[in-house]
Amino acid sequence: MLNRTVIWHIARYVISIGVLLLIWWAVSAIVEAVKDRAFLPNPVQALREMWRLGPTLFRNFWVSAWRLVLAISIAFTLGYPLGLLIGQERRLDQAISPMIYIIYPIPQVAFILPLFLIFGLGDPVKVAIVASALFFQLLVSARGAAKLIEFEHITSVRSAGASWWQIYRHVVLPATLPSILTSLRVSVGLGMAFLFIAETTGSFDPYRGGLGSFIDSNIYAPKQAFAGIMAMALLGLALYIVIDVIERIVCRWKFVRRKSS
Repeated sequence: MLNRTVIWHIARYVISIGVLLLIWWAVSAIVEAVKDRAFLPNPVQALREMWRLGPTLFRNFWVSAWRLVLAISIAFTLGYPLGLLIGQERRLDQAISPMIYIIYPIPQVAFILPLFLIFGLGDPVKVAIVASALFFQLLVSARGAAKLIEFEHITSVRSAGASWWQIYRHVVLPATLPSILTSLRVSVGLGMAFLFIAETTGSFDPYRGGLGSFIDSNIYAPKQAFAGIMAMALLGLALYIVIDVIERIVCRWKFVRRKSS
């Protein structure tokens, strides 16, 4: 049964990729027919360019990957526990929520210049830009998920003699994990966007500056640029798959309920 499920998930991804490539090919052909010039390379041309630029793309892929994973890890490690505490502790909620309401609506791109002034132009600022953008999203999601927990569940566990830590371990964490993992999926897309901004601002090395810098440096070479875009898409896909695997491990009850219904 497990093998069949794994095969089905792989097949879904393969079919989805195939459909997207066909759409891409059709749009490329339409653009070429209308403009009488290949402004948009087709998937085969982009894949050939990926193969040709393999070593360069590989280096940039891993540079972008570790920056993004580190930024997501920092934002998750700080935002998730703090969001749970704010959502569950009334006094903390009253003290901190007004500050969140003031800061969260501010576009995170507004913080890019101060972060560059603080951290300079190296890797720390790129990680800081992505982490700061994701922190508030994960914080607000965790707070909302924690506040949705029925008070009766907390009361029943507390009446059984559970400690403060046990309440969080056995009630709050399991109840909020599905929501926070969904928010984490959204954060991957947002993190990719901010990573691209960070890597194209103050980075001029197309070989070690990350995929964003590579794409930006090849903006007038469509085949190379789309090879970088495809590499960035593969990075996002890999992170989505990792989050799916984590969800199936830490939220096993969610999938058992689906099978039994």
